[in-house]
Amino acid sequence: MGLRRGTPVCVAAVALLVLVTGCGGGHGGAGGTASTPPAKPAARPLPLGTEARRATWKQRPVQITPKSLLSGSRADLAGIRLDDELKDMDPYFLTVEFSNTGELAMDRPNLVDTLSVVGTNGVSGKGVMVLNVPLATAPALPEHCRKGNPATVPAGGTAEVCVLVMLAKGQEPATVAYSAEGSDTVVWKVGDGLGGGGGGVLPPGTPAEAAVDDSKGHLVPIKATPKTVRAGDPADLSRFKAGDGGQDLVPYYVTIEYLNTGQYDVYPGMQDHVWLQSAGGKQVRPVILLDLGGPGVAQCPRTVPDTMVKPNATVRQCSIHMLPKGDEPATISYKGDGADAKWITWRAS
Repeated sequence: MGLRRGTPVCVAAVALLVLVTGCGGGHGGAGGTASTPPAKPAARPLPLGTEARRATWKQRPVQITPKSLLSGSRADLAGIRLDDELKDMDPYFLTVEFSNTGELAMDRPNLVDTLSVVGTNGVSGKGVMVLNVPLATAPALPEHCRKGNPATVPAGGTAEVCVLVMLAKGQEPATVAYSAEGSDTVVWKVGDGLGGGGGGVLPPGTPAEAAVDDSKGHLVPIKATPKTVRAGDPADLSRFKAGDGGQDLVPYYVTIEYLNTGQYDVYPGMQDHVWLQSAGGKQVRPVILLDLGGPGVAQCPRTVPDTMVKPNATVRQCSIHMLPKGDEPATISYKGDGADAKWITWRAS
């Protein structure tokens, strides 16, 4: 029996290439649009947890201390040609101090890509890598955020790293996170950790309407209501082979109740369309349990009752999502069928 884990997406900020224009212009990336704001207001500091946390980088112990998170403006990006997908996003500048508490130097550490700024919806922002052209007409980043990765961090030494992250409009930072291979995820809240409570995210337990294809040409309306998001124990899945790194992951059980408000029977397969987004910025599909005819996972019954869902009847379905140690659920999402179907997102708690 085996277990296939859902692929975590957006584990860290995605590095995107942005070129600063020099004399006479020129740009990197097709379709880029130059930002030309008229003024440059000061970046606004956001409330951020600054507790020092221990983690690892390539098996080397490190201590990580957030220093600041600034809400910027397009004026901060004057002279930079942005890819079109970034032009409607808002910039944030995260500054973090890394202390090498081990006995070996950290040579050429790519620390920028270990940091994430996560929005209200649990989706990590897009990290931006800037190449400074010597004849640039404007600074690529504010003064405190131009250095990028350090060349080395000696044993006992420290390095300050700043990352530029773009969040979609309407999304505010909820958390910042450190995530690296072989290390537990480390998360700090921004303010209350809810990102202002907006961003199109519903409160937990709020019913929402969707539709399901009954495989006979009918789109059947349903109402989805999240019930619980629970942490499990890796031992719950001991019957299944965890695969790569599975022993370092923690299962979370998401239970949603579906009410058939239509006129046709519905097959109960909705749990396969549920995603979990984490405080560390990971987007995780349900795991697939290879357990044909087996009892499944007692802590997360797949379908109750396990029959076709008739009109006006309800079914509760549970999906399993794996997160690294130290991470936790932020939001859950469901998308029904049909050309007009949209993602519905709820806070996990």
